[in-house]
Amino acid sequence: MLQSLKHGIERLLLVIISITLCCMVVLMLWQVFTRYVLATPALFTEETLRFTMIWMALLGAAYCFGSRKHLSLDLLVFLGPMWWRKGLAMLNGIISIAFASFTMLIGGWGASMSAMAQLSPIMQVPMGMVYLAVPVSAGLIILLQALNIVLIGLGQLAPVEDVQETV
Repeated sequence: MLQSLKHGIERLLLVIISITLCCMVVLMLWQVFTRYVLATPALFTEETLRFTMIWMALLGAAYCFGSRKHLSLDLLVFLGPMWWRKGLAMLNGIISIAFASFTMLIGGWGASMSAMAQLSPIMQVPMGMVYLAVPVSAGLIILLQALNIVLIGLGQLAPVEDVQETV
Protein backbone atom coordinates (compact mmCIF):
# COMPACT_ATOMS: atom_id res chain seq x y z
CA MET A 1 0.00 0.00 0.00
CA LEU A 2 2.79 2.44 0.87
CA GLN A 3 4.60 1.51 -2.32
CA SER A 4 1.51 2.27 -4.43
CA LEU A 5 0.97 5.57 -2.59
CA LYS A 6 4.58 6.55 -3.30
CA HIS A 7 4.31 5.61 -6.97
CA GLY A 8 0.99 7.43 -7.26
CA ILE A 9 2.48 10.65 -5.89
CA GLU A 10 5.49 10.30 -8.18
CA ARG A 11 3.27 9.72 -11.24
CA LEU A 12 1.14 12.75 -10.33
CA LEU A 13 4.28 14.86 -10.03
CA LEU A 14 5.50 13.63 -13.42
CA VAL A 15 2.17 14.53 -15.03
CA ILE A 16 2.19 18.01 -13.48
CA ILE A 17 5.83 18.58 -14.49
CA SER A 18 5.13 17.36 -18.03
CA ILE A 19 2.10 19.61 -18.43
CA THR A 20 4.12 22.52 -17.05
CA LEU A 21 6.91 21.87 -19.54
CA CYS A 22 4.42 21.72 -22.44
CA CYS A 23 2.87 25.01 -21.31
CA MET A 24 6.33 26.56 -21.17
CA VAL A 25 7.07 25.46 -24.74
CA VAL A 26 3.81 26.97 -25.98
CA LEU A 27 4.47 30.21 -24.10
CA MET A 28 8.00 30.43 -25.48
CA LEU A 29 6.74 29.86 -29.03
CA TRP A 30 4.09 32.53 -28.49
CA GLN A 31 6.74 34.93 -27.20
CA VAL A 32 8.93 34.36 -30.27
CA PHE A 33 5.96 34.66 -32.63
CA THR A 34 4.70 37.91 -31.13
CA ARG A 35 8.16 39.42 -30.96
CA TYR A 36 9.42 38.58 -34.45
CA VAL A 37 6.26 38.17 -36.54
CA LEU A 38 3.86 40.65 -34.96
CA ALA A 39 6.65 43.02 -33.81
CA THR A 40 4.86 43.55 -30.48
CA PRO A 41 6.07 41.10 -27.84
CA ALA A 42 3.56 39.67 -25.40
CA LEU A 43 4.55 41.12 -22.05
CA PHE A 44 3.12 38.43 -19.82
CA THR A 45 5.08 35.52 -21.31
CA GLU A 46 8.50 36.27 -19.82
CA GLU A 47 7.14 36.62 -16.30
CA THR A 48 4.88 33.58 -16.68
CA LEU A 49 7.78 31.49 -17.97
CA ARG A 50 9.96 32.54 -15.04
CA PHE A 51 7.30 31.66 -12.47
CA THR A 52 6.47 28.39 -14.21
CA MET A 53 10.13 27.43 -14.29
CA ILE A 54 10.41 27.97 -10.54
CA TRP A 55 7.45 25.69 -9.85
CA MET A 56 8.61 23.07 -12.34
CA ALA A 57 12.15 22.96 -10.93
CA LEU A 58 11.04 22.62 -7.32
CA LEU A 59 8.40 20.00 -8.09
CA GLY A 60 11.05 18.21 -10.14
CA ALA A 61 13.35 18.27 -7.12
CA ALA A 62 10.61 16.68 -5.02
CA TYR A 63 10.17 13.99 -7.68
CA CYS A 64 13.92 13.33 -7.73
CA PHE A 65 14.04 12.92 -3.96
CA GLY A 66 11.06 10.57 -3.99
CA SER A 67 12.33 8.40 -6.83
CA ARG A 68 15.90 8.62 -5.48
CA LYS A 69 17.22 9.92 -8.77
CA HIS A 70 18.83 13.03 -7.30
CA LEU A 71 22.55 13.51 -7.47
CA SER A 72 24.25 11.55 -4.73
CA LEU A 73 27.57 10.01 -3.92
CA ASP A 74 26.97 6.40 -2.93
CA LEU A 75 30.55 5.24 -2.49
CA LEU A 76 30.32 4.85 1.29
CA VAL A 77 27.03 3.05 0.96
CA PHE A 78 28.44 0.43 -1.41
CA LEU A 79 31.47 -0.27 0.80
CA GLY A 80 29.56 -1.87 3.63
CA PRO A 81 27.24 -4.79 4.28
CA MET A 82 23.45 -4.61 3.88
CA TRP A 83 22.79 -3.31 7.40
CA TRP A 84 25.28 -0.48 6.69
CA ARG A 85 23.53 0.34 3.41
CA LYS A 86 20.13 0.38 5.08
CA GLY A 87 21.39 2.59 7.91
CA LEU A 88 23.06 5.11 5.64
CA ALA A 89 20.07 5.23 3.29
CA MET A 90 17.74 5.88 6.22
CA LEU A 91 20.14 8.48 7.70
CA ASN A 92 20.25 10.20 4.31
CA GLY A 93 16.45 10.33 4.32
CA ILE A 94 16.36 11.74 7.84
CA ILE A 95 18.88 14.45 6.97
CA SER A 96 16.89 15.32 3.84
CA ILE A 97 13.69 15.55 5.89
CA ALA A 98 15.40 17.80 8.45
CA PHE A 99 16.69 20.13 5.74
CA ALA A 100 13.35 20.23 3.94
CA SER A 101 11.51 20.82 7.21
CA PHE A 102 13.58 23.60 8.69
CA THR A 103 14.95 25.38 5.66
CA MET A 104 12.40 24.86 2.93
CA LEU A 105 9.12 24.36 4.77
CA ILE A 106 9.46 26.80 7.66
CA GLY A 107 11.68 29.31 5.87
CA GLY A 108 9.78 29.03 2.59
CA TRP A 109 6.43 29.46 4.32
CA GLY A 110 7.68 32.59 6.09
CA ALA A 111 9.07 34.04 2.86
CA SER A 112 5.88 33.22 1.02
CA MET A 113 3.59 34.80 3.59
CA SER A 114 5.72 37.93 3.87
CA ALA A 115 5.66 38.39 0.09
CA MET A 116 1.88 38.05 -0.37
CA ALA A 117 1.43 41.82 -0.43
CA GLN A 118 4.08 42.29 -3.12
CA LEU A 119 2.68 42.01 -6.65
CA SER A 120 4.56 40.94 -9.74
CA PRO A 121 5.18 43.84 -12.14
CA ILE A 122 3.29 42.64 -15.20
CA MET A 123 0.70 40.06 -14.15
CA GLN A 124 -0.01 41.56 -10.72
CA VAL A 125 0.16 38.11 -9.09
CA PRO A 126 1.14 38.05 -5.41
CA MET A 127 4.81 37.05 -5.26
CA GLY A 128 3.95 34.88 -2.27
CA MET A 129 2.11 32.56 -4.67
CA VAL A 130 5.34 32.08 -6.60
CA TYR A 131 7.33 31.54 -3.41
CA LEU A 132 4.78 28.95 -2.26
CA ALA A 133 6.59 26.51 -4.55
CA VAL A 134 9.28 26.14 -1.87
CA PRO A 135 7.08 24.94 1.05
CA VAL A 136 4.88 22.85 -1.28
CA SER A 137 7.90 21.01 -2.68
CA ALA A 138 9.29 20.70 0.86
CA GLY A 139 6.09 19.00 1.99
CA LEU A 140 6.34 16.59 -0.93
CA ILE A 141 10.02 15.91 -0.21
CA ILE A 142 9.23 15.20 3.44
CA LEU A 143 6.36 12.87 2.54
CA LEU A 144 8.29 10.98 -0.14
CA GLN A 145 11.45 10.68 1.95
CA ALA A 146 9.41 9.41 4.92
CA LEU A 147 7.84 6.80 2.65
CA ASN A 148 11.31 5.84 1.38
CA ILE A 149 12.60 5.43 4.95
CA VAL A 150 9.67 3.25 5.95
CA LEU A 151 9.91 1.13 2.80
CA ILE A 152 13.67 0.66 3.27
CA GLY A 153 13.09 -0.28 6.91
CA LEU A 154 10.45 -2.83 5.91
CA GLY A 155 12.74 -4.25 3.24
CA GLN A 156 10.35 -3.34 0.41
CA LEU A 157 12.80 -0.90 -1.15
CA ALA A 158 16.49 -1.45 -1.80
CA PRO A 159 18.69 0.95 0.19
CA VAL A 160 20.61 1.87 -2.96
CA GLU A 161 19.89 1.25 -6.60
CA ASP A 162 22.29 -1.13 -8.30
CA VAL A 163 25.06 0.60 -10.17
CA GLN A 164 25.22 -0.05 -13.88
CA GLU A 165 28.49 0.84 -15.51
CA THR A 166 28.36 2.53 -18.87
CA VAL A 167 31.23 2.44 -21.27
